[in-house]
Amino acid sequence: MPGNNDHILNLARRLRSQVHAPVIGGIAVYLHGVGRSTVDLDFYAVDRRVTADELEAAGAKWDTARREHVLDGVPIHTITPEDSGVVIGRTSTIDGVLVVTLKDLIAIKLLSGLNNRGRSRDLGDVEDLIRSVPLDKRFAAKLPPSLRKEFKTVVDAVRAGEGNLPPGRRF
Repeated sequence: MPGNNDHILNLARRLRSQVHAPVIGGIAVYLHGVGRSTVDLDFYAVDRRVTADELEAAGAKWDTARREHVLDGVPIHTITPEDSGVVIGRTSTIDGVLVVTLKDLIAIKLLSGLNNRGRSRDLGDVEDLIRSVPLDKRFAAKLPPSLRKEFKTVVDAVRAGEGNLPPGRRF
């Protein structure tokens, strides 16, 4: 069953003044322009303990069995620079939510999808961002050098797939 983005976005907005970490994950993909639903809220936490303390002060409860916080029925995860492989430099605010920049989001999603089995959704998010924003190979210059070739390969695959769509059907 798909998530309720409106509920999750409202929660992210409410937490903005209490949790000093930008949003990543599905909600960040949604805020950057992809019509995608999600069931959880992911924060980029430089210090996981500080973010956990902020979440708990805001009323989130730690679920030991699932290893996640939960607030208003929404699972909340923290992803560190070590987890993601990306140190973010800047953030932006979209629709009242502090979020990682598009270049950092794509870098995080590419690394996750390429390096973790079972995370093909992350590569799908990159494909969807390429279609929706839209992005082309020039965007690769904004990414870490180690990801530029992979990003260009994904752009080529997306563009090749668009050529196979029936007439009048474009993303």
